[in-house]
Amino acid sequence: MVPSRTALPQPIKWDTHMKASRIALFAFAAVIGLGALTGSAQVSPASAGQWDWLGNKPYVDCLKVANMFSGWDGGYRTYTGAEKEARYDRGRRQCNMKYYGHQ
Repeated sequence: MVPSRTALPQPIKWDTHMKASRIALFAFAAVIGLGALTGSAQVSPASAGQWDWLGNKPYVDCLKVANMFSGWDGGYRTYTGAEKEARYDRGRRQCNMKYYGHQ
């Protein structure tokens, strides 16, 4: 007697089975990655560390003025790169003294 087709084990559909497991693995890795990223974030996001001075608008404006005047002398002459750098450095030091008390 020949067994019926329903009694035979059906082949596994590897395409759908493997797709589902890949999607599940990717989702699990994404959740772990997001959790690690969230856990490594600083407690105080408002603190910028070495970039705190960017929040001091009057100081930044002072630096902008120092930069503008480093290469401008009323239109009488042009400065070389080293002269501009020295003039900007003097202006930056003045801004530091005015707003932070040090050079």
